[in-house]
Amino acid sequence: MNRDLSQAPLRILLASGEARSLAGSGELAEFTETLCMTLGTLGHDVRLVLPAYPQVLAQKRELKQIARLRLPGCDTMATLLQGKLDNGCTLYLLQMPGLFDREGDPYRDPEGTPWRDNGRRFGLFSRAVSLLAINQAGLNWQPDLLHCAGWGSALPVALVAGEWNRPATVYSMHQTAHVTLDSDQITPLALPVDLLKSGALTIEGGFSFERAAAITADRVLLPSNGYRDELLQTPGTHPLSRELLSRQEQVKSIFSGIDYQRWSPTTDPFIEQHFDSASFELKQLNRKRLCEQLALPVEDGSLLLGYLPDEASWQEIELLKGLMERMEHFPSLHIVASVGGDHGIRQATQDLAKAYPRYFTLGGAGDEALKHRILASSDCLLLPAPAYPSARPALAALGYGTIPIAHATAAMRESLTDATAANLMNGVASGFLYSENRVEPLADALDRATRFRAKPAIWWQKLAQHVMGQSFPPSRSAADFIELYHGAIDYPAGNPVAGSV
Repeated sequence: MNRDLSQAPLRILLASGEARSLAGSGELAEFTETLCMTLGTLGHDVRLVLPAYPQVLAQKRELKQIARLRLPGCDTMATLLQGKLDNGCTLYLLQMPGLFDREGDPYRDPEGTPWRDNGRRFGLFSRAVSLLAINQAGLNWQPDLLHCAGWGSALPVALVAGEWNRPATVYSMHQTAHVTLDSDQITPLALPVDLLKSGALTIEGGFSFERAAAITADRVLLPSNGYRDELLQTPGTHPLSRELLSRQEQVKSIFSGIDYQRWSPTTDPFIEQHFDSASFELKQLNRKRLCEQLALPVEDGSLLLGYLPDEASWQEIELLKGLMERMEHFPSLHIVASVGGDHGIRQATQDLAKAYPRYFTLGGAGDEALKHRILASSDCLLLPAPAYPSARPALAALGYGTIPIAHATAAMRESLTDATAANLMNGVASGFLYSENRVEPLADALDRATRFRAKPAIWWQKLAQHVMGQSFPPSRSAADFIELYHGAIDYPAGNPVAGSV
């Protein structure tokens, strides 16, 4: 039974390496921002702590210095700045000279090359967060709960596990890639001996902040039921599947919803022509403008696919290469993309655009405005990743009448209904799904979409208007988060750091 949301507000410290309007993109950044908005609206004392990235400091949020922290066991000093998020929640930024005052995204330089010292950067950030969590930052404020989201903020969960005055802890996993570190990145952190001896950090000859959090958190949170099932029921799906399975009673799943202040064709600040399901024909004006801006070789009847991964994988690149080699079967199809990832991924997509200009156009990486314009202009959104923590990108696309063509992971299957002939006839279809993430099944899904798009325009319009009528607001999950937090507070897990793991 869900608790009464009107009860006394909780004090929540939310730590993350990303937040959509501040720094980063994708599942983790969206989750962080949406959760702050949801809990802040309910009146809880939510305080978000992030590294002080240059792009965040440049936003001039009337920041003031409120503390100086000496991190345990090392000479590093951290300056704590305080400001406000747009929704009124408190924002803490941790400044550490030489660590986060760099251009690029949270993990890479402007060329897409990962920083070699990411373990040290986020490890020292985590040491500072742990001081905030146990009221040793001089703020006279103690959270009831510490929620760490993403690998870069996972370590504080384990750091506070043995503290007598620790808050309840929740760790949420949003990134399918698992980051492991070597001893050169661990040594400068001067971690507690008990934590190192426990083995909580150790994995396959390396070290993992995320493993330590998965073992020591009072609750582990996943972004969808489907992703939870995949990790718990399919051995080898994730390096931490065994750890999660061993404490599956503490592993929960909540989808935080779609932030429709950012992802709605009626208010989207990045698109030139607003529209809704009743004025769906106006979407074509966005398409026309995008084609002009990017010189897309697309005719009116062509199927335009957006491809917008924040972190593309090499498997996706191989799928696209295989698809391009058989594009003579899809002469009326064109992919327009904005692709994030490391330097090699970016170079590979540039090579595809050069080799197949008739079928593939690449826009600038990291251009959020362009991503919104592509989403609002495309007929379909291509989602071919090996794994998806949630169906968030697909569900955001539905609001624009942009139909997902998606690898049918468990997270996608629980949220989308395949556009089979029967489902299309019955008006319940919401995407073109394919099960095996290979070129042939993907091509089959594209063929189904292309043939349906070739029917009289009213057929596609009805499908688009149907999916636009679906809604996934954050308010739906608010009670679930409060229930999760109170469960962690009322029924904490044991302390494996003090014993053996």
